[in-house]
Amino acid sequence: MLFTRNYKLILCFLAGVFLTGCAKDELQAACISDAPTFDIEEVSTLEDSMGFPNTHDAIIVNHDNSNLPVGGSWRVSSVDVLLTIPSSEFNYYPNNVELTIEIFGGTDPRFAPTWRVKQTIDTSKLEWINVRLNDPDHAYELNQRKAWWTFDFTSVIPESGMRSTNFIVGAVWENDSLPTVGYSNYNRPCDRNWTKYDEDEGWMLNSDRNYGYDFGDICSWPMLRVHVEERIVAEDCLR
Repeated sequence: MLFTRNYKLILCFLAGVFLTGCAKDELQAACISDAPTFDIEEVSTLEDSMGFPNTHDAIIVNHDNSNLPVGGSWRVSSVDVLLTIPSSEFNYYPNNVELTIEIFGGTDPRFAPTWRVKQTIDTSKLEWINVRLNDPDHAYELNQRKAWWTFDFTSVIPESGMRSTNFIVGAVWENDSLPTVGYSNYNRPCDRNWTKYDEDEGWMLNSDRNYGYDFGDICSWPMLRVHVEERIVAEDCLR
């Protein structure tokens, strides 16, 4: 999908001094755009609801920066994760449940630089929609509420940007199995899905695992959306 980028004029500089007004040919502007680079709903659908205590589950994502001018930078600005809550439990759901989203600047989480954001859920601040799961493997209730929960990475990943256009995004349950997250159940490629169930086993690419049973070449992916910010310097941000 082609995403249209709208660049915003952020700062004007003349000889290193901030000006309230800037004349053409006398300034350079820091121009910032933000657009989706990955949306799970464009390639799959919600099929299950899962949470795994002390587990990391992540997918490899690509960003096309071929149109970024020389000297420009890019970084992940935010990640949305699809939360799911059984309808019968929604009114009693605790507001002290935590989830961590992590990003790795490469295709192997064992060696790539890492950025993490942890948040505590507040169900009153999210927009919830009723949904019915068809034939889930893990969810014990078919009627669910779902909502996208945004994790902001602009204060974590530096403005100088990320280097590898192939990177990893995933969810971490540091203690309990809550909150449960929407999953695309066994219909996405295993060779782009990393999981760590415990520290002893460590990270494994799911296409390399020997489960003792065969799902073929497809795996469960957490339902994620990834936004990327691109930053360039130009005389006119509207061009």
